[in-house]
Amino acid sequence: MQPYPSLPDEQNGLAALPQADLFQDLLAQEMSKNQRVISAEEILADLDGSPTYVYSGLSGDEEELQEPAASGSTPGGTISRDAIMAKINRIATAYGVDPKLVREVVRAESNFNPNAVSRAGAKGLMQLMDSTARSLHVQNPFNPDENIRGGTLFLRKLLQKYDGNVKVALAAYNAGPGRVDRLGIDTDEEFEAKAQQLPEETQRYVDKITSRLYG
Repeated sequence: MQPYPSLPDEQNGLAALPQADLFQDLLAQEMSKNQRVISAEEILADLDGSPTYVYSGLSGDEEELQEPAASGSTPGGTISRDAIMAKINRIATAYGVDPKLVREVVRAESNFNPNAVSRAGAKGLMQLMDSTARSLHVQNPFNPDENIRGGTLFLRKLLQKYDGNVKVALAAYNAGPGRVDRLGIDTDEEFEAKAQQLPEETQRYVDKITSRLYG
């Protein structure tokens, strides 16, 4: 696969976020801690249209999400799934990431709930931890535009790091780049060969997203 090109300075009215050492800082943060892994139930939640508010952490302990007062609501009011999809399309296109990929990550991470909060503190549509959000210059993780922009930038940087290998980037987004790197997984072929060494939840996460993307 071809590596993703450099980020634009400005496109479609979206100013690019500061780049100096940003990704290395993020990698260092994620490598220094266990990143939560999403349960298969959450990945499958949207198949029957019912939201879920339970995550499964690396330890196997359940992490309950705080259910919002109103589904689809944000501090500034309510937002429809169609509006979220429009934001995904606009922001992902601006950053050169497949909007369908971002859409499926959002589906798996929060089931399109902008107010989703895990017990570990991951927030918003793309479930950003506070430290990651700060590094991505996301001031309000519950703001759909900010959260999608930050999560898409992080996903794009993972795609750049792994030369466009989507499965590896997804595994790193879910289980943490440190865990992926320690296993020496750099390509989708290596992911397939070593997938059993990753948490089962991560295997399902990657499989369900790529299955929805590629049929």
